[in-house]
Amino acid sequence: MTFTVDIHHHLIPDFYRAATEHDGQSVGGVVPADWSQATALSFMDDAGIDVAVASISAPGVHLGDDAEALDLARRCNDCVAEMVRDRPDRFGGFAILPLPDVNAALGELTRALDELRLDGVVLMTNALGQYLGEPLYRPLFDELQRRGAVVFIHPTMSPTLARTVSG
Repeated sequence: MTFTVDIHHHLIPDFYRAATEHDGQSVGGVVPADWSQATALSFMDDAGIDVAVASISAPGVHLGDDAEALDLARRCNDCVAEMVRDRPDRFGGFAILPLPDVNAALGELTRALDELRLDGVVLMTNALGQYLGEPLYRPLFDELQRRGAVVFIHPTMSPTLARTVSG
């Protein structure tokens, strides 16, 4: 008997889609499929997936404004947590953090893991061009390490081609 877990399961609630689309175009560059918990479960059943660990996809939650990023992260994390509470037999969840605002990310990390009881975090490879290896993220990685937290790294577009090409 096999047990299949999908750890890269995109959660795209309507409020997230609206926040990340401008003039009908997805900020992440790829228009996502329509999503609901029911369609996710149907897909999982058809694909033979027993449990999916849901997370927000690219472009993440920071689109230029720190306060809006924190609000969107909290809404996304509440949505993931509600899904997990509704169907703990089928869903786990990773929290999204409002990077590159490290102080807000540390606060949301605490809320997401301690209050919402999510399974870990998803981090985009960069937030507004700030890549995960940059020193500003050291306090976040120190806290993730202290907690022994699960971290899922999700690729996202580079804001400039120059950052992705070595010369």
